[in-house]
Amino acid sequence: MNSGSKQGLFCLKWPWDVNKQSESSNLCTFEGPWLFKSMQNLGSFVLNSFNSVSGLRLSNLNPTQIAFGVSQNGNLKFKRKPLSPDEQGEAEHRAFASALASGKSATVIEFYSPKCSLCNSLLKFVMEVENRNSDWLNIVLADAENEKWLPELLHYDIKYVPCFVLLDKNGLALAKTGIPSSRLHVIAGLSHLLKIKRPTSDG
Repeated sequence: MNSGSKQGLFCLKWPWDVNKQSESSNLCTFEGPWLFKSMQNLGSFVLNSFNSVSGLRLSNLNPTQIAFGVSQNGNLKFKRKPLSPDEQGEAEHRAFASALASGKSATVIEFYSPKCSLCNSLLKFVMEVENRNSDWLNIVLADAENEKWLPELLHYDIKYVPCFVLLDKNGLALAKTGIPSSRLHVIAGLSHLLKIKRPTSDG
């Protein structure tokens, strides 16, 4: 095994730690000063339309027909054709807009990093959660390393991944999960978020 192939359980990144952590060999750190990257490309998604790229809502994830999936070793990867960061960011934002427009009671944004092993290990579980609650819940992926999510990272004060943010049907943030200490801790946090908006009974 390469010493460089070991990944941390979760990623922590604060704006004031960028220079200190950039020298680290930990694969979990974000590349470059992600919080302060140039915002020159943030408006480009308005001008470009990638009709061939499907949104990255978890309900759209299908191992055989989607561009985003899980490799055999459990890492997030693109299966068909790799998307550029701009294309991926736009697809995730379209999925987010679609989720909010769906009229469902709640939307959860999962902020993740493809380099975070804990994020990777949760993908299948989170897909199952959305499928079981698809009548009232949408879950959307948000790559915390993609500069297109910078406004949301600042707005929701995202300093670690994975982080789940619960929104009501009007897009108002109600709660978010805390700093992840283990996989079970994150699952318990997500379950707690869902209890806040889960319908009590259909009848």
